[in-house]
Amino acid sequence: MNSSITMRPRILEAYVAREFLKLTGLSMATFVSIFLVVDFFEKIDRLVRAQLGAGDLLHYFLLKVPLSLAEVLPPAVLLGVMLTFGLMSRSHETMAIRTSGLDILRLTRPAVGIAILAGVLLLMLKLFLVPWSQGRLNLFWETRVEKKPLPGLLNMQHFWYKGDQVIYNILLFRKDTQTLEGVKIYLFDKKFNLIQIIAANRAQWEGDHWRFYQGFIQTFDQGGENFGEKFQERDVVLTERPEDFSGLEKKVNEMDLPELYRFVKRLERDGYKSTPYRLDLYRRVSLAFTPLILVIMGMALTLRGEKINIPAVVTMGLGLMFGYWLFFGLCVSFGEAGRWPIFWAVTLPHLGFGLVAIALLRQVTR
Repeated sequence: MNSSITMRPRILEAYVAREFLKLTGLSMATFVSIFLVVDFFEKIDRLVRAQLGAGDLLHYFLLKVPLSLAEVLPPAVLLGVMLTFGLMSRSHETMAIRTSGLDILRLTRPAVGIAILAGVLLLMLKLFLVPWSQGRLNLFWETRVEKKPLPGLLNMQHFWYKGDQVIYNILLFRKDTQTLEGVKIYLFDKKFNLIQIIAANRAQWEGDHWRFYQGFIQTFDQGGENFGEKFQERDVVLTERPEDFSGLEKKVNEMDLPELYRFVKRLERDGYKSTPYRLDLYRRVSLAFTPLILVIMGMALTLRGEKINIPAVVTMGLGLMFGYWLFFGLCVSFGEAGRWPIFWAVTLPHLGFGLVAIALLRQVTR
């Protein structure tokens, strides 16, 4: 007797999981298709003028898929869970489950488990796959559509760079050989007093330090006196590495988790404001909670009663989701402006709507 009671929820949970995955997959495929079609018609004039072949167009769309997946995953799981339990309610399956003595909320466990997995997938997309695809997509657009030369073949010229208690004036940075040409470096103490100037015709990266060639060092002591020294070759240990200069050309949306974290730390180390970039890092991580909150909200809306109007419930769920996104955007704006702490700016929307979803779920008729 006990084994049959135990088996029924497991069979029903497997059924719910199968239907939820099927409807979520269909919703996601539909949303991704719409996303790609709209993007294609927005850029069709540029793509046609570039005279791209079928292979290039396929490559372009494949690079668009990770971003589209990240954008449509939350609404897809919301629509999937509402359709799953809404159709079960329309066919009186939820009524049969209730009258059999089973707790209807037991059927929510597979949906919650799938929502957690969707959150992990969204986290991986936001932190790694989307930045990677955006970098490749920008490279594709610049080289194949705008017909620009490969960035790796271009060298950076005539720029200033502020590092760790040091300012660089660089005539040319050669990426392929990791060489600085026409370099002048101003070193400062912690009180931003100039203590040394290093000028050299060339500086070569040697694995863990820079080697300067044909240069001059001018040192300033505390008494205001200075003395200079010429050199042919000299090893200099500096905090900055070649990738710090190469990273100047990389956009924030192309940085994955380690790169964005290092970028934020470097900005803070060099005395720059890092709030927008740290906020973007926290925002990407916090969005992993969105699928779970939306699934709980969708289940609460569709299980509140036996007789439900599926179009009305779907409309209400999508309306709450848009309100969720608007509130999240508002809080992020306050955080970016420095009005709120960054942590609370990205946490408060999830906390608030999560409590709303749980409160709605507690009203479900069992």
